[in-house]
Amino acid sequence: MGDRLIAGRYRLEERIGAGGMGVVWRATDLDLGRVVALKRSQAGDSGQIRREARIGAGLHHPNVVTVFDAVIDGDDRWLVMEYLPSRSLADVIDSDGPLPPGKVAKIGVQLAAALAAMHEKGMVHRDLKPGNVLVADDGTAKLTDLGIAQWAEVTRTGGGLDVGTPGYVAPEMAEGRQAGAAADVFSLGATLFAAVEGTSVWGDASVGPFVQLRRATAYTLEPLRRAGPLAPALTELLRRKPGGRPDAVRAAELLSDVADVSVPVRARRFRVNRRAVVIAAVAAVLMLTGGLLYATRDSASIAAGPTPMNSVGDPRTADPCALVDPSALNHLGTPRLDTARGNFNACGVLVRLTPDEQDVVDVRLELTIPGSPMLEKPPPGQLRVREWPSDTEEKCQRAIELPDGNQIWVHSRHVQNWHAHLCDYADAVASHAAGVLNRGPLGRRPAPFPAGSLGTLDACALGGNLPQAIIGGPATPDPVFGNWECYWNHRETAVTIRFERERAPFEDDGRRVALGSREAFVEVSAEWKACQAEIPHRGFTGDGRAMIETVEIYVASKVKPPQEMCPAAERLAGEIAPRLPPL
Repeated sequence: MGDRLIAGRYRLEERIGAGGMGVVWRATDLDLGRVVALKRSQAGDSGQIRREARIGAGLHHPNVVTVFDAVIDGDDRWLVMEYLPSRSLADVIDSDGPLPPGKVAKIGVQLAAALAAMHEKGMVHRDLKPGNVLVADDGTAKLTDLGIAQWAEVTRTGGGLDVGTPGYVAPEMAEGRQAGAAADVFSLGATLFAAVEGTSVWGDASVGPFVQLRRATAYTLEPLRRAGPLAPALTELLRRKPGGRPDAVRAAELLSDVADVSVPVRARRFRVNRRAVVIAAVAAVLMLTGGLLYATRDSASIAAGPTPMNSVGDPRTADPCALVDPSALNHLGTPRLDTARGNFNACGVLVRLTPDEQDVVDVRLELTIPGSPMLEKPPPGQLRVREWPSDTEEKCQRAIELPDGNQIWVHSRHVQNWHAHLCDYADAVASHAAGVLNRGPLGRRPAPFPAGSLGTLDACALGGNLPQAIIGGPATPDPVFGNWECYWNHRETAVTIRFERERAPFEDDGRRVALGSREAFVEVSAEWKACQAEIPHRGFTGDGRAMIETVEIYVASKVKPPQEMCPAAERLAGEIAPRLPPL
């Protein structure tokens, strides 16, 4: 098959999967030079392939196999997906037998994160089972096969056999009722039950699917014999009534206790940020230190050094630009250091590729804290550059996990979305940063922030108790790296306050609102389902250009449309403006 081309672009290499996941091949994308997985539609299931492509295109999470494209080749429709060297959890159980509770819990944390992402977008998977879970050698677990997944509001089941797999189906689905998020949580519990016990929760497959469905309807569970410390969490996930089960985020917390990984407070709250791939809402919670990564690659020839466990030190004085050397990009264009854009945890390089002023690649490095439990912290001096999934081919991303639990995130894009080998730029910056930290701790900022700068403020302290009136209840402020960004969340509503640096003059398409001696610009962000109010604060000169600091305020609801949150965003902006340093 090595000479067969699909859609004139993908060269088939090897058949790697069949059965419940369909027929899957490893292939090479000749245009982008990357390895992908191709899933071919079976006779009569091209509609399912199309559904899987649509669902996958709307979901980007490091614990869900990425769907890149759907292509037609002759009479076949092919799904183009991320390739992950791995085995299905079903194969792991078949070959290795029941797994230890701690290992199963670590897989469960990751799958719960994937479900949280789907449920946040109103999706349900409807067929979570060991055969639809991929497990890599490094422990990364990814949910795959979205062929019968649907948006929750249109999901209807016509009977137990129409949705899901009998051995892992929730009782309500076996009875023919609607498949919702709680059914996915039950299937998660059933999948983990099979991993730790070696059999389906409704009995071994040898009894047949109809017997399993009858047992599901009667709620006749197999007993827990091997689960040990995992038993309490499985008991919660496998409760009969949907309303009695935890949601996916709470399931991750329960499983993390057994997996001996921590779930940060902010991972328990749904959050809004217009930079979805940076620190996204619950759709990206629980990512393992920059994500449970799609693939890993060692940074080239980085020798171990005297890196301390506390690599970053005080986040407020850590200098991200100490990790960036523009000369590492000399072979790719004409680089220029860019220190004055983005949040205060960021530094970048602008690389001019040709004399055209628009032909520029923007490479950003950001210091962050993990949005999820870090299963394994790297030893000092042995940092690695890891690939990070991107929601678009117009961006390349890398991550570096640090011994102190922080992480570095590097991403590159062309400012005009023109073609460029973006990963060459991200790799160069990330490898240099890893090399710096493998030799020693991160350097300090050369000078303190000037008086009146937002860099001297704490976003959580700035908001104080004000967001609680917006979200309708008590909430602990949830800071991000350096406290230049903070979240509050209570039930259906979330508030975000973050600081930003942009080019001057300030431009915004939002509605202008006078706030005494200040002003704000209020607008709906349909993409992030939030209303944003932005307050221009202070002009300054950075890298020879006029810049401005702004306060960004986001208010979002899980149940109300974004436009209904604009009065709250405007009100909060009016209360925060007087708290800012004088102009």
